Amino acid sequence: MTILIDLTSLADNFSGIERYAACLVLELIKNRNNDYILCFKGKVHMLFESVSKQENVKTVIIEACKKLLFNQVKLPLVIRKYRADYYLFLAFPVPWLLWKKNMVSTIHDICCWDCPETMNGMSKWYFRISHRLAMLKCSNIITISKFSEQRISERLNYDANKIWLIYCGIDDKFNTFIEDKGGQENIKKKYNLPDKYILSLSTLEPRKNLQLLVKAYRKLVLRGDMSISLVLAGRKGWKLDALLNGIEQSVKEQIYFTGFIADEDLPDVYGNATLFVFPSKYEGFGMPPLEAMACGTPVLSSDASSLSEVLGDAALYFKNEDDSDLTMGLLRAISLNAEEIKRLILEGKKQSEKFSWAVEAKKIESRMR
Repeated sequence: MTILIDLTSLADNFSGIERYAACLVLELIKNRNNDYILCFKGKVHMLFESVSKQENVKTVIIEACKKLLFNQVKLPLVIRKYRADYYLFLAFPVPWLLWKKNMVSTIHDICCWDCPETMNGMSKWYFRISHRLAMLKCSNIITISKFSEQRISERLNYDANKIWLIYCGIDDKFNTFIEDKGGQENIKKKYNLPDKYILSLSTLEPRKNLQLLVKAYRKLVLRGDMSISLVLAGRKGWKLDALLNGIEQSVKEQIYFTGFIADEDLPDVYGNATLFVFPSKYEGFGMPPLEAMACGTPVLSSDASSLSEVLGDAALYFKNEDDSDLTMGLLRAISLNAEEIKRLILEGKKQSEKFSWAVEAKKIESRMR
């Protein structure tokens, strides 16, 4: 069986969606009984440099150009030249102008319908059109949680039998994290991290609800109930500039922005945090809190969308978009005794072990047989 997979988005960013695609493909290509055609933008991504030499792997390098032109014109023109049994789009939707038999496109969530106010107008309509076309053209749709599966089926009136539920996994580097004091100091210097911190990691955009976290954190600082710094990590999205508007200087001095965290540094950044907070108002899955759990860090999360499905009983929760409940949750979390912290850490590790890229890749293989 020959399988063509679009990995061109790895050249643009490496956040949750891109990691999902990369990790699944790295597991899929271990099966030497299949042949793989992997499409990259500009050059082979560094994660695939060694495996691209496998006999069953062919790489296709497509020259970069403006993103919209690349995704909707250049990419489909190149893919049309190749014959495969399946065409997988694991990060972003299948191009509008591509029609092939056995195309499988991924819809990670339907935020563009369920939570449109968190997206800019162009992105909202781009994804609405893309998802509708994918459902029309593709033999199947992949999604990443039971929550998203239900929303796609109910909200978009799509046949649930055509949906492949393929969860995210946890990379071994998170499950095997061991604190290294020397490495810890290097990471602190690299990202200007304080000695003790509460961490929130995501793309810095409205859907991640960081304003709610800053609001709750501010209350505790001004009341004298919070002395631990807050670290907001992740690449900049949109509407970030207003995040600290009206915030007192004494509070601002305790809030750190790291920017994008390199993939190899994530375990140290997670593992050295006192607490991980995930205030997102809408998620298709929610990888960061699960990764934090794998690194042995307690998690406080909103109870929005898929998060209780993914995190189970191993997290502390607050009501979605309720700043008073988040304030109380933060205070409760930083006041836990040693026994309560130990329990959360153990439960978190058990929960993270339920999710495996190898298992999910095998589910894709079984669907394609």
